[in-house]
Amino acid sequence: MKWFNNLRIATKLISAFVIVALIAGVLGVFGIYNMENVDTEYAAMYEDYGISLGNLGSAGMDFNAGRVKVANILLVDDRATKERLAAEIEELDAAIKHDFEEFRASIRKEETMRQFESLLQSFENYKTTRNRVIELSLSGQNDQAIALMTTEGEEIANATNSAINDMFEQRKTNGKNQAAALAAQTDTTKVTMIVTVVILFIVSILFGVVVSRMISKPVGKLVEAADRIADGDLDVNVDIESKDEIGQLADAFRKMSDNLNEIMSNIQTASDQVAAGARQISELSVSLSQGATEQASSVEQLTASIEEISSQTQQNADSSNQANELAEAAKRNALNGNTQMKEMLNAMDEINLASQNISKIIKVIDEIAFQTNILALNAAVEAARAGQHGKGFAVVAEEVRNLAARSANAAKETTELIEGSIRKADTGTKIAQETANALQQIVDDVSKVAALVDSIATASNEQAIGINQINQGIMQVSQVVQQTSANLEEGAATSEELSAQANLLNDQVRRFKLRRVHGGYPQSVNDRQAAAVSQDAMPEPVAKVRHTKIALSDHEFGKYSS
Repeated sequence: MKWFNNLRIATKLISAFVIVALIAGVLGVFGIYNMENVDTEYAAMYEDYGISLGNLGSAGMDFNAGRVKVANILLVDDRATKERLAAEIEELDAAIKHDFEEFRASIRKEETMRQFESLLQSFENYKTTRNRVIELSLSGQNDQAIALMTTEGEEIANATNSAINDMFEQRKTNGKNQAAALAAQTDTTKVTMIVTVVILFIVSILFGVVVSRMISKPVGKLVEAADRIADGDLDVNVDIESKDEIGQLADAFRKMSDNLNEIMSNIQTASDQVAAGARQISELSVSLSQGATEQASSVEQLTASIEEISSQTQQNADSSNQANELAEAAKRNALNGNTQMKEMLNAMDEINLASQNISKIIKVIDEIAFQTNILALNAAVEAARAGQHGKGFAVVAEEVRNLAARSANAAKETTELIEGSIRKADTGTKIAQETANALQQIVDDVSKVAALVDSIATASNEQAIGINQINQGIMQVSQVVQQTSANLEEGAATSEELSAQANLLNDQVRRFKLRRVHGGYPQSVNDRQAAAVSQDAMPEPVAKVRHTKIALSDHEFGKYSS
């Protein structure tokens, strides 16, 4: 049950109601199921026994009515009457057949079905004999018909009637048994419902008692603890281990008791320390006053030194500003040189590209000269074939050949000159690129130097401002020291008042009973005061007071100035 005890109160209450509701729901479902079952059984009994017995009884009545009509056929002489009675017998046969079909539909057992089949066979045998009797009577053989009917017909009719009566009695008996079984089932359901309701009632009461005790018992402990705390007894231990809201409240009570106990103990300790501190303050005030006088003299000397340092720092700041201006000028000149070098590199790249294009053109001229030389050779060959008539053409071809050779030599020489120019241009480009890189490095270095010089100038200006603030602060410290000397005299009187207030605080704390914590605190403040050993704090030597340093931030300058 520990896990249930750790649940939240709302969960516990909801769980109780849910369990009761579930039990009630199960009871209701059980009741509804039994009611539906009984209703189904009663409906089946009505269909299987009530309606079927009606069908069987109706068939028996129709069967006996048919026997009477057969006897009437044998007794009357009018043929029309005989035929009318025969027609009515056929109608009764149809009614009996309908009743038997409905009765067949209600049969559930194999034994009953076999008995019913025997009944049908007996009825069919009777119908066969009866129809022969009717035919004999209609044909004028009435005596033979009476003889057949009173012998074979009567025996079969009695057997059929007995079969119907036996089937009727059997179905009636089965119906009574089924009704008795349903009545017993109903009684069992009633008893089960009553027992279940009683169990539900008992379980609900027990569950309600358990849940209420889980809530009321720890609440009573919390009320008792609250009363003790209200009476001033802080030595309270709430023994509740649950994890619900009450357990959380108990934890809060324990924490509150511990915190109050610690606070009161700390207040007592602090009041003792305040009383001792008040005495120390009173004794130290005189020593501090003497030390303040000596500090005032030291502050005046420090002020003169700071003024001299301030003048030198201001000169450094001015020099740093001039150096910063020169560095900025050098940086701008280096940037201009780097820009011009980049423009020269672009121009050399364009010259190199143009030289490459000229080289391509010269190669084309060389190819043209080569083709011209071949044409000249072909012309000389043709002139040789022409003989005497081709001499003039041969001379021209020779001159063209010579001209092509000279053009080829000139193109070759020009190509060599241009390629040499391209190599020299590439070398110049590389040298210019290296020069540009060097200028870029110079620009970067000059930028770094300018940044450093700017940082130095900024730092120098800030140092100058800081030294001026230090000088003002020292002046304020001088005023503070003078004011402190006057305040120390007032502090002596204040410490006496503080001691009196500490004694009053001790009287208030004595009202509470405190818990002993690790043997460090007695059970009550009265016991603790009785066990305490008073210690008189000795004032510090004056020499130590004289070397005391006063550290003030920029935000505290002028705080104590009058």
